[in-house]
Amino acid sequence: MAKATATIREALCYPPQYAHYFAENAVLFNRVVSFYFDCIQAHAGILALNNKEALTALEKLTHATEANPHPIMPLVDIAPDIPAMFRRAAINAALGSARSFFSSLTKWRVRKEKYEAKQSKKGKKKPFRERPPVPPRAWNKSAPFYASLWKERHTHSITLKVWTGSCWSWLKVATLSRSSPEGFEMGSPSLVRKGQQWWLHTPIAKLIAPPTKVVAQLTTTETRICAVDLNLDQHLAVCSVQTVEGTILATSFIGNGTEIAGTRRETARTHRTQPISDGHPRGK
Repeated sequence: MAKATATIREALCYPPQYAHYFAENAVLFNRVVSFYFDCIQAHAGILALNNKEALTALEKLTHATEANPHPIMPLVDIAPDIPAMFRRAAINAALGSARSFFSSLTKWRVRKEKYEAKQSKKGKKKPFRERPPVPPRAWNKSAPFYASLWKERHTHSITLKVWTGSCWSWLKVATLSRSSPEGFEMGSPSLVRKGQQWWLHTPIAKLIAPPTKVVAQLTTTETRICAVDLNLDQHLAVCSVQTVEGTILATSFIGNGTEIAGTRRETARTHRTQPISDGHPRGK
């Protein structure tokens, strides 16, 4: 099955102090993303796992439980009482960035090795001047709200669990509603900042049946084919709609090729003979 995706963007209406809370929530989210990116750099083998296995491994490294009371890199050093879904959203964001970074780094190393091998064969020592990719120096990711971080979503409002800078609080905000297309499923919403305004972005997806192969389509009697012939003298193009058996159903002639070509030649001739700044013609 193929998947069609889109994003619903809604401007939020909220009290002025909520803007500060949303900003604090985004700052914390990016701090946690940066923390997990550093964890992945310290344990690069995690990238050999699939996303689900990598998430479990990173939680074992950072999250204290009864079975794992002393993790190697405790997340509580960043902030206490971080909700599980907030933590997992940050892990997924860090994994995506880490996979992209290390993929670029690997490609850079391959290019460097090929270049140096080529220089060695030529007996030269010209250095490879392409700079390697570097990890992100700053993080500015929008915080998504996984399940349990939002509730009571209605046509004109939604309640979000937000870090206010001092505690976790449920904040109800009004939305300029936009209905979801029929048949689409909503994903996790995200708080996105645009200038001084905060918006709610919600991805939506719908599974659709993939189109049949061209060979199968051409054997279906309902199929109609549009054939286009590009002429060089008379009409610019001749379009005809026909059945798969070759029966012509309709024909359309587009433009007059000779007339338009003549106009283009006349325009080009006029352009070449226009004067330039010193008063002399451009030439023939």
